[in-house]
Amino acid sequence: MKNQLLHIFRNSPMGRENLMQSAWFCEKQFGLSLAVFVPQATEFLLEFDGGTVPVDLDGSYLAFPETAREHVEEILARFNVQFHFHTPEVYGDGKTPILPGGWAMLACPRVISEQSGRIGLGHIGPRVRGIVKEATCPVFIPATAFKAWTSVAIFFGGSRLGALAVAQGIALARLARVPFTVYTQLDGTTPEACEDVLEEAGLLADVKAGSERWQIFSAGTLEQNLYEIPHDSLVVMGAAGHRLMAELIFGSKLELVQSTLLNPLVVVGPKCHTPVELSP
Repeated sequence: MKNQLLHIFRNSPMGRENLMQSAWFCEKQFGLSLAVFVPQATEFLLEFDGGTVPVDLDGSYLAFPETAREHVEEILARFNVQFHFHTPEVYGDGKTPILPGGWAMLACPRVISEQSGRIGLGHIGPRVRGIVKEATCPVFIPATAFKAWTSVAIFFGGSRLGALAVAQGIALARLARVPFTVYTQLDGTTPEACEDVLEEAGLLADVKAGSERWQIFSAGTLEQNLYEIPHDSLVVMGAAGHRLMAELIFGSKLELVQSTLLNPLVVVGPKCHTPVELSP
């Protein structure tokens, strides 16, 4: 599991788009293979080091089971990626599957426990928030439609968790051999304070190595400045700043970014071990 991305497959047009994005992610990340879980029930558990997160899928994940695996194989045949179907072997009560949480990356749509129509409202479902909170790996949240990304855009607001997101974003950009840019909205902080956090994390030299690698927004709001994010970038950011996730997940910068941008997103949660390390 160390070098694998777990993808929960939904046998629908939206599920096809999500799987294509996971496949592209693996194709760009050398050494990362794809584990596809085709659920046979709406409930399962994700077991992380610090706790178990219950997942309650909406019924669309169980649609047309007779064609699900065939569709997965057809979709992935278009990509240069190794994959296998993941079958849970451990059942907590004899009925509920338990999936391990020790993946290199976990793909998770914005909403997994409610009808997919809620996605259009820019809503991160409560089960997804629970997964991000407990996950020891980064969580990949696909965009609503497949788009091949060619660069990495990293959001950094000056927190230590933000520095972990910077480390993750730089690692992903280097593995994919694409450029990266760090974006900072000055909101209650200063460039000097941000530099101190990056210096402490050993990242300042990498971020300042090129004139375009760090863009600091001192004017306008974050919502206005999101227009500067390239449409073909993979966005990387932390799930919380200086406050607890429970306080920040609604109305936060994360919520604003994911509901405004149409880019795929990698979220670094508070328990995430970063950066991801892959063996070619």
